[in-house]
Amino acid sequence: MKNQAQKRAFYVLTGCIAALALCIAAAQALLCRTPAAQDVCIPGVRGAIYATVQLPGKLARSGDMPLAVLCHGFTGSRAGDGHFAPLAQDLAAQGIATVRLDFPGCGDSTEPFTAYTLSHMADDVESAILYMQSTYGTGPTALASLYPQQKGGIAALVLWSPANGAGLNGLEFLNIDDFSAVEAMAAEAEANGSVTAWGVELSAAYMDEMRTSDPNAALRESALPTLLTYSGSEGILSSTTQAETIAAVQSLPDGQVVLDPFAAGNHNYLSDDPATAAALDEALRQTTVRFLTQYLG
Repeated sequence: MKNQAQKRAFYVLTGCIAALALCIAAAQALLCRTPAAQDVCIPGVRGAIYATVQLPGKLARSGDMPLAVLCHGFTGSRAGDGHFAPLAQDLAAQGIATVRLDFPGCGDSTEPFTAYTLSHMADDVESAILYMQSTYGTGPTALASLYPQQKGGIAALVLWSPANGAGLNGLEFLNIDDFSAVEAMAAEAEANGSVTAWGVELSAAYMDEMRTSDPNAALRESALPTLLTYSGSEGILSSTTQAETIAAVQSLPDGQVVLDPFAAGNHNYLSDDPATAAALDEALRQTTVRFLTQYLG
């Protein structure tokens, strides 16, 4: 009887330990689970900025959460051609929060496209960073994807196919086959207040800011850790712009240029072949996550 009681006690104890282990594992899984992305309205200098926030699981947070601001390109949106949502999930799994926003006149923005200027985009990025800091306590911050400008307080940059030509050369994509047409558009905007191109209305302010911009000079001056990618079938950016930007990033102490995985992609890292498109997206995300965990982790 005594042996049977001891056996029963042993089995009960073993069962309790197993149950406790399962409870701990379940609690850890619950705490580490990546929350659903949340659409937010961020107070901006000119009004509401429509954005989406993705946070990591609670157990991934220790001290200040690193943050990546995902910025789309010309006439894009915070969907980032389908790349941003899965990238945000991948970064969340590594403990990095993200915020992706619609710039003026793009996506859900209620502003006209004439509000799309370099200074307004920089203001919106700064507002998004301040919002994330005050709301979620985020810390080291990177700008990621297609946005070549930056303000202070940035720890790293990721540039996907940036249009980094100096001055109006940064607008070569408006008519890559005839740059004189781009110069004519700028002259018309400056004479009439705006000009229509690519189905949107570009303001004289945008053209004026572009004339004095030099993204590669800003890159060299910042000396930030920078990841640069270009695709193999670029199409809308000249080989000169690509070569100059590659040289600028390679001159940085922590500059990285990655080209080979994207040889089959277009400017937006897409392809008509579904398998190729999936491989491009995965390579783009893996390359970006690896870089950002290195410099924000």
